[in-house]
Amino acid sequence: MNRLLLIATTLTLLLAACGSTSVTVPTTPAATTGTVNGVRIVDPSTYQLGFTPLSGNDVVTTASLKTATVKSISEGAATATICGQVQTQNVITTAISLDSTGSMADTDPGLLRRAAAQAFVKRMGPQDRAAVLSFDGYTASNLPKGVSYLWQDFTSDQALLNTAVNKATFAGGGTPLYGAIIDASTQVAGVAGANGTVLILTDGDDSGYSATAQNAIDAAKKNGTKVYAIGLDASNTLDFTALEDLTAATGGLFQKATSATDLQGFFDNVYNAFRAQGCVQLNFTQKPAAGTVVTGTMVVTVTAPDRASADIEVRFTVTVR
Repeated sequence: MNRLLLIATTLTLLLAACGSTSVTVPTTPAATTGTVNGVRIVDPSTYQLGFTPLSGNDVVTTASLKTATVKSISEGAATATICGQVQTQNVITTAISLDSTGSMADTDPGLLRRAAAQAFVKRMGPQDRAAVLSFDGYTASNLPKGVSYLWQDFTSDQALLNTAVNKATFAGGGTPLYGAIIDASTQVAGVAGANGTVLILTDGDDSGYSATAQNAIDAAKKNGTKVYAIGLDASNTLDFTALEDLTAATGGLFQKATSATDLQGFFDNVYNAFRAQGCVQLNFTQKPAAGTVVTGTMVVTVTAPDRASADIEVRFTVTVR
């Protein structure tokens, strides 16, 4: 009888102990917001968007993307899928190439590109490195067989980089865009190999210089360089098709700015893309006419270790091909 009582008491204690065990459920969200960092055109119905999850202002480098859905769209109909998990780059090495052609005096009279580039520099970590170049048709290049002027070689020194950005933001001459991309890719490949990136800002297409878009693609592919481009189209009349194709061919992204006031945000997006970025693919099931600017919102479900799953709503813009 005593033995049965002992067994019953033991079971009661074990059950009580099990009942007191609680599982801690994470409450901190995996992300609180995110950025769409640009577009990569796969074909006329398929557009890949670079997406970076953020917690406040901080990039979430440990995030995973679970699902994506289109919440609203201005024209046509589309679905969204995850086309790549978040890839983190602990050390950023990039060549920043700034348009210093004569038209910049009209498209960016307030030199907002200067503030945007310097804000990019401010976000760089102590191990990150950047070089600063400019391109225009009047300034003689200081690079072998180049069209660009190298104002600052690769460094982590933010003071030196900011001084170089100041010097690089002037206005004069035509637009040797594709040669400038070749120059920037060649420079970054020399120090970072296939881990290098190019960030180029232009307010127009190449104005008839010897290098072609295909030359720039070939050079970037040979060097393993991803080209990220911001096209400033203040008049909303420019055709950036060739530049879109170039960035897509190199694995980079394209962003179109319709005002210089957009540049700060777009340079921020590129920094986010360099630091940690996943891929969301937009697939049109009902495609609008070519040339239509489509805007909308999508919801991306983000997870991270020891954090609660979060549904992040972000806006997107694509120009239909």
